[in-house]
Amino acid sequence: MLLFLYNLLLPFFLIVSFPFYLRRMIRRGGYARNFFQRFGFFSHRIKAELSKGGWTWIRAVSVGEVLTGLRLAQELQKQDPGCRILISTTTSTGYQLGLERTKGWAQVIYSPIDFYPLLRPIWDLVEPKRVVLIDSDLWPSFLAVARKNRTPVFLANARLSPRSESRYRRFRPMAKLLFWNRLTAVLAQDRPDARRWIGLGLRTEQVSVTGSIKYDTEGATQEPNLRFVRWLEQRGIDSTRPRLLGGSLHPGEEELLITVFQLLRTDFPDLFLVLVPRHFERTPEVETLLRSHSIPYALRSRAEFARDTNALIVDSTGELNDFYQTATVVVIGKSFRGIGGQNPVEPILAGKPVVCGPHMENFKFLVAELVREGGIKQLTADAELAPAVRHLLMNPKSAAQLVSNADRVLTHHHGATARAAALVLEPGESW
Repeated sequence: MLLFLYNLLLPFFLIVSFPFYLRRMIRRGGYARNFFQRFGFFSHRIKAELSKGGWTWIRAVSVGEVLTGLRLAQELQKQDPGCRILISTTTSTGYQLGLERTKGWAQVIYSPIDFYPLLRPIWDLVEPKRVVLIDSDLWPSFLAVARKNRTPVFLANARLSPRSESRYRRFRPMAKLLFWNRLTAVLAQDRPDARRWIGLGLRTEQVSVTGSIKYDTEGATQEPNLRFVRWLEQRGIDSTRPRLLGGSLHPGEEELLITVFQLLRTDFPDLFLVLVPRHFERTPEVETLLRSHSIPYALRSRAEFARDTNALIVDSTGELNDFYQTATVVVIGKSFRGIGGQNPVEPILAGKPVVCGPHMENFKFLVAELVREGGIKQLTADAELAPAVRHLLMNPKSAAQLVSNADRVLTHHHGATARAAALVLEPGESW
């Protein structure tokens, strides 16, 4: 009955919300390409490929989840070379990243709308052998179709914050019926997460602790992109020039970084500022800020750099890790103005000292461990940011120790990807 009501109301919700999504699609761009894949319409080439069946279908919402899904997909193929990978994503940026990173070894499509009559023919076409949902990509109709077709469903890299747990608890019987009873296994990031999942009504044998795929840096190295480094050097931004980078920034955080930058220029006249907005369509807003502070700037999307350029706006997608490689100090976005924070692992893996604000709720346990071990500088107020960055710029040994401590924390998650892949590939009888 609940599923019937959900599918009855969903079309009305889609109609009402369409103007909002249309505006967002126009702002961000890229959504028009293969838009109708969301409704089950595929080109003849893709349809022929999908019809081969037997896929391991990995669903990932956006860029961060796609990166996690790709890492798991590669490990699945390492453990089972015959494993056929289908990755679906919701956003245009996630879709583009998936295409760029797979280059033929996996099929990438847009995730279909969660409407039962629409999903059934897509399922019949794809005939997935198993489904892997990354983080929390839970949809009632998708799970119902999987159950009807007796397809095992794994929730990988599963994270459940206390806040999300309390929300699910309010609707515990409904959530159990629509979600938990239809999951084969939950692969939790840590023991506290596992306890929360079990507390929501999942059976103990349904939940395993694998560690975080996102934080699994075993065997991972990040070599500088030499072409990218040359691009910067040709514009006068070589390795001798200290660089302050704000990654995945939310509204209000660019203003904070600009203020800090101007304060520090007295001590570091060659300091260069790199601003990476979370959504590149906010570029005009950031340009206005820099102009109002009389800071000469350039855009990543344009080739020209004036000689007096002191700041760069990264108005592109998929390059944040490359920019992390070139930074001297990294400030984590969504941690001063937003709620939840952004993933600190990438800059740590790039060997950079990391500073964040008080709002790192989405990475609460990791950040608590990093703070405890001296692997990250977490601040409680805006006024602390300039002194913290100044200290790291003036004391390279302190910065190096911060990175070393952070690396030690990440070793706790080594092997998470391999453990998750092994559980996904276990024969169905064991479930």
